[in-house]
Amino acid sequence: MATVRIRPRDARPVSEGDGVRSRHGLSFGAHYDSERTSFGALVAHNDDELAAGVAYGAHEHRDVEILAWVVDGTMIHTGPDGVDTPAPAGTLQHLVAGTGWHHDERAAPDSSAHLVQVWITPGMDDPPPGEPSLTHHRPDLAAGPFVLGLRRPGVTVTVARLAAGDAWSPADGEFRHVHVARGALTDATAGDSLEITGTGAVELRAGPDGAELVVVTTA
Repeated sequence: MATVRIRPRDARPVSEGDGVRSRHGLSFGAHYDSERTSFGALVAHNDDELAAGVAYGAHEHRDVEILAWVVDGTMIHTGPDGVDTPAPAGTLQHLVAGTGWHHDERAAPDSSAHLVQVWITPGMDDPPPGEPSLTHHRPDLAAGPFVLGLRRPGVTVTVARLAAGDAWSPADGEFRHVHVARGALTDATAGDSLEITGTGAVELRAGPDGAELVVVTTA
């Protein structure tokens, strides 16, 4: 039987400075909680706001998959080759860090950016990291939810947009993390998350303004 726990936006620890505000759904950086280091395959969940032109700062990742859903504004990704790739609202960026990926990300110079980032670790029996890759998806959510299978078997990221009053059930799994990126559900508003543990159907219903959801499922 599935159990649903709501994680309110305002209950999350916040990192703020130099034009970046990040609300953490799990332990991250200086905000360590030994009881919240992961949820299924998910090891980081950050709801980030960047002021216009502000960057995270160049950094490197290894052997992790990072998904960034751009909710508002435009994020500009600078890869290890120095090439800038704009990712406007409605873009899902998928980074497979592999043996190492050095990059930076910033908001466009003319407006702030709002994005939701989720980090997925490899499983114990997964193959070696391999070559890194970066992909940008621009799904047509009016046509239905977009489901992306990750390198780690049994893990998917789904982005769904529900119209006012619509009901929808995310795919089954042992762990389902549902983040309300925009709008509201009947029992959760923008910035809140639902942590669903255990298998079984769970129906989600959008509020009067609809809802945009980012879901990480671990089978």
